[in-house]
Amino acid sequence: MAEEYPEKVKLYDHVSNSGIVHMPGRKFPVVALQGDTLSTMLSAATYFMDKAKEYKDEDMYYEALSLAERLQGSLLQYEKVLQSEGLEKPYMMDVKEIKLEQEFENS
Repeated sequence: MAEEYPEKVKLYDHVSNSGIVHMPGRKFPVVALQGDTLSTMLSAATYFMDKAKEYKDEDMYYEALSLAERLQGSLLQYEKVLQSEGLEKPYMMDVKEIKLEQEFENS
């Protein structure tokens, strides 16, 4: 039986571009994704936002916006850590420059 709240980070499984990791103080393991995978997912979310505007689908727009905001926030934190550790980011996208339009009507 797995520890419910491990004291150290524990890697359960590793597959290409991701892993199943149990973080200290957390009940459930997480899926850890590579930064380049997250950047690809952010690109997809912004694509879906554009398609939602094209098809005038407001619900899809706001769902894609919510996803894009979460991914952008994660990537900004990821880049902050990379910079503090002296590491390069594994993608070309400039996450800080992505402006997510908050209103469907204005987009």
